[in-house]
Amino acid sequence: MKKKIIIALAILLIISVAAFLWIKNSNNFKRNGKFEITVNEKPIKIIRDENGIAYVIAENKADLFRGQAFVTAQDRLFQMEFYRALIKGKASELVGSSMLQSDIKVRVLDIYGNAKRSYAFLNQETKNILNWYCEGYNEYLKVAKNEYPLELSLLNITPTKLLPEDIMSVVHFVGLFQGQNMNDEIISHNLAARLNNASELLPLSVNIDRTKPLQFDSISKPKATTKELAYTKLPNPLIPYPKLGSNNWVLSGKKTQSGKPILANDPHVDSRILPGLFHPIGLVCPEFKAVGISTPGIPGLLSGRNEFVSFGVTNAYGDSQDLFIEKIDGDFYLDNNKKVSLNTRKEIIKIKDSSSVELSIRSTKRGPIISDFPIFNILTKDAISLRWSLAETQSKSIGQIALLETKNTTSFRKVLADMDNMFYNYVFADVNGNIAHQATGLIPIRRNKNGDLPQAIDSLDNWNGFISKNELPHLINPERGWLGTANHDTRPDDYQYYYSNHFSPIYRYERIHELFASDKKYNADESWELLFDVKNVQAQKINPLFVKALEENETTKELSEILKTWDLTEEIDKVGAAVYTLLYNELAYLILNDELPDEVEDMYWENLYYWNERLDKIILTNHRFIDNINTPEKENLAQLIVEAGITTQKILTERFGKDAKNWTWGKLHTVKFASPIRQNGFGSEFVGGELLPKAGSNQTLNRGGFVKNKEHLFETSWFSSFRMIADMNDNEKIMGIIAGGSSARVFHPYYKSQLEKWHTKQWIPYWFSKEKIEEHAKYELILE
Repeated sequence: MKKKIIIALAILLIISVAAFLWIKNSNNFKRNGKFEITVNEKPIKIIRDENGIAYVIAENKADLFRGQAFVTAQDRLFQMEFYRALIKGKASELVGSSMLQSDIKVRVLDIYGNAKRSYAFLNQETKNILNWYCEGYNEYLKVAKNEYPLELSLLNITPTKLLPEDIMSVVHFVGLFQGQNMNDEIISHNLAARLNNASELLPLSVNIDRTKPLQFDSISKPKATTKELAYTKLPNPLIPYPKLGSNNWVLSGKKTQSGKPILANDPHVDSRILPGLFHPIGLVCPEFKAVGISTPGIPGLLSGRNEFVSFGVTNAYGDSQDLFIEKIDGDFYLDNNKKVSLNTRKEIIKIKDSSSVELSIRSTKRGPIISDFPIFNILTKDAISLRWSLAETQSKSIGQIALLETKNTTSFRKVLADMDNMFYNYVFADVNGNIAHQATGLIPIRRNKNGDLPQAIDSLDNWNGFISKNELPHLINPERGWLGTANHDTRPDDYQYYYSNHFSPIYRYERIHELFASDKKYNADESWELLFDVKNVQAQKINPLFVKALEENETTKELSEILKTWDLTEEIDKVGAAVYTLLYNELAYLILNDELPDEVEDMYWENLYYWNERLDKIILTNHRFIDNINTPEKENLAQLIVEAGITTQKILTERFGKDAKNWTWGKLHTVKFASPIRQNGFGSEFVGGELLPKAGSNQTLNRGGFVKNKEHLFETSWFSSFRMIADMNDNEKIMGIIAGGSSARVFHPYYKSQLEKWHTKQWIPYWFSKEKIEEHAKYELILE
């Protein structure tokens, strides 16, 4: 009997190993040898190094972009095909009704229609590059059907021919998630319709480089009838939406040991779904040599360097969106006191295993009436339309492609002027020692210089053209010898335009200020270490209030001692970081939940940039909101801190035991990497899932961002997805690492080939020297 059991187990083991090897090999792709393709002018070489990074080497620019698309399809075909469905509002066809609200939103906003219209305005050079990219992608679909990723078959996706308009739709989709002001205006509108003191809850915009406040007109409270509507949250797709945070900075030769600039970039996106959003790639042709990260589906590089210029991005959050309260009369709307017919278009959304849904989308000349659809969460009976600059762009280029051929900061800045559709803060440096910052995007000039709330329609158009690209926030070769951005308000003194009111809290930028305030000169390795800085500048201001209040109460004295000895850093072994963050989280609810209407709470707390600095000002100024309006007593800040402290102590004890030594930040604050085909539950580890402790928080340079929630969960949702140091004294490489890998193929060795080094704070070389690329070649594929 025992012998039979052993034999059965051995057979089961053999079957399991065979099945694993079959699955692993079934999701592989060709890395050596040749593919016969028909669109190229000359052979294209694709080299992969030991880390799986692909380098495309071509004899002309056309073949270079064909090769980039070919290798991107090889690595990221599943991602690109799923995003194409998501952008067209067809995710429900693949996944089912769970993605219906996402499909409704992109159909109403007409992302793909805007992209098609903007494509018509592109110059011939840009159209050529988009066509070359499409040719390379489509050639892969023809010649490599036998190596399509497993993920496609699991979702029953059949790849389709890529069109230039599809590329433009990715650009517009990224632009949508870079602009958060539509959501901010909706929150402000909902608050203003329900509260008399809503203006005291509007976001703050802080720039510590300014010496005086910017002056803009205020908006009056809207007069509107409210309606009952449950908060509708945008669903989580299989691959995250491209929301972008980030840090970047650049040091001039004044602050480096070599006398040459050093640039750092640290984009923060949700890269939990493997292999991450960004695709690492090198591009070499006679016109340029460059390396960095790309957005799959868009030719060129988002961040990286060529021979002459290095560049890094953060989200500038330029406000390209305004809401308008329309005057509707049946099938007409009023425009300048005249009746104009509403435009109506029909959209049909097919849903897997369910009936189709038909949409009737009404529009004025300004744009679609979004209030007709619950996904936009407008809690009044107003007819509210969206006007979006990306629906009106006539840009001749998408900007990003031409960055590859720039030779200095002057030419780089000129190229950025063509970037209408994306709202970045670029910092950049050249080999001649120049450094610069430039914001991008198409930003309207508002007649009333405000965009806080939906505007009532009057006889004058509130948009008066667009801000000149030369007048967008920028700075060139500052005397202090460094530049940096961290999604904060970068407008200088006396800036005449309303640019946005949606910005990150200032704390990460304040930390950058602290680091570079001294006369220290940095080398590349020391610059790399700065990417892992986890000092919390917010806590530097607020923690003393916590300590003082907690030490006065016998129940919370232990917490006071923990916070008193805490060094304000948020390493994974720090108990103070866990106590501070949990306490702050609970205190926020105690201060504002009595003021916030119940139906606005979730959308309010989900939008960190909306409330964070406002709440901190309430805390630091002992604002009247401190008192709970639902109780007869008048509460003070110290009482609420103690109450939040008691809750904090209870939660930590329940989760980790009574011994406070076990209350470390890394136990509470984690990042969970997963496969899109099995994100949770049994089997998720088998397909690549990993749960790792995460240092940092929303307020630290080494970002560990999370969305505030009543469950007191602190799973990191956006973080350092690509770390980069570009030393302009190094003519061969940049230092880089991504939180994942090159290929979106479960079981493939490149699926998370860089994740372990990312986790252990290491870097790998990203080569732009052709000689070094060939020297480190592990595989070579020729497209003939």
